[in-house]
Amino acid sequence: MNVLAPAAWLRVVCAMIVVATPCAVSRASAQTIEDGRVWWNVTLQERAGTESPWRWYFEVQGRMRDGVDALDQLLVRPALAYTVSSRSTVWAGYGYTPGFPASGGVATEHRAWQQYLWSAAWARTQLASRSRLEERAMEGNDALALRFRQQVRVTRPLPVERMSAIVWDEIFVHLNSTRRTATGFDQNRIFGGIGVTVNPSTRLELGYMNQYINTFSPPNRSHHILSGVLNVTF
Repeated sequence: MNVLAPAAWLRVVCAMIVVATPCAVSRASAQTIEDGRVWWNVTLQERAGTESPWRWYFEVQGRMRDGVDALDQLLVRPALAYTVSSRSTVWAGYGYTPGFPASGGVATEHRAWQQYLWSAAWARTQLASRSRLEERAMEGNDALALRFRQQVRVTRPLPVERMSAIVWDEIFVHLNSTRRTATGFDQNRIFGGIGVTVNPSTRLELGYMNQYINTFSPPNRSHHILSGVLNVTF
């Protein structure tokens, strides 16, 4: 399978972030609603490096608003991954994403997604790039909404045994306009936190995430999120 060389791919990713950041900052200067949230995530997946190039993956995520007072959204995402090389994998998956608005009821979304994951290590620092395309069938929409997501993640071990520092940023871009989406910048998420290797098969990540959303109908939103991820491999 032909893919971009790692150096070329990294230049493309960095260019996207450099271009997108001023856009996000300029939009943030407008009136923005802020609130605190808690997101939790449990991820189960097959261990990498097995004899088969195929791996399975399954995650469940809950997103709470108003602190932890109300469930805002639930995500269930199974997927399959194929190992292209020691640094690259391609993925395909499905997402069931019901939302629970404050006005009541359930807003259902079904989402197909595909992604390319590339990683490399320099000295003691791990760099990963995740490029994801989503096809979103949202209740009450008039067409399939297409969205592209690009994440760059850096992980570096800390002096404390089994602990590491984690920083990542992810930009979301709508690729088409529908009744509920407008082409262009959708949102940006930036995270800083700590990873703890509990044992060879279990890892916990805990930290702060800021989610800035360019809403379809202003004002925009900025969410201050306590994020926790439990990752278990088999």
